[in-house]
Amino acid sequence: MKLITSTLFIFLIFFQVNADEQIKVRFVYIDFIFKNSTAGKKISKTIVDKRKLIIKKSKDIEEKLTKQKSDIISKQNVLEKNDFEKKVVSHQKEVQEFQKKRNKDLKSLNETNVKMTTNFLKKLDQIMLDYANENEIDLILKKETLI
Repeated sequence: MKLITSTLFIFLIFFQVNADEQIKVRFVYIDFIFKNSTAGKKISKTIVDKRKLIIKKSKDIEEKLTKQKSDIISKQNVLEKNDFEKKVVSHQKEVQEFQKKRNKDLKSLNETNVKMTTNFLKKLDQIMLDYANENEIDLILKKETLI
């Protein structure tokens, strides 16, 4: 017990905190910076443009596949059963390939978005560190994390 008390006493003597010392704290609103900075706007615009392009291509292919499906259905009574089944199976494969490609494109777009945003945040962290060092700021908190 004496050992704990003496250790605590020594710890308190060596690690005193001056009560008069002020800690400089700043708050940063990351979403605001991302939405209003040039780099953040560029990232957002790039992702939105790529997403629109993927959606446009997908709609064109969907229309083509829908037209192809109705064409196959209209020929159901004209074609032999074997030929009709082959066309249906072929159409189903095309639809599956289209869905896989669309999902792959969207996944790739999301990965690109994550990479670009992560890169932006790393650069922003470095800028904030430099700013904190220059202005002797002790603590920078993200406004989003506060209750």
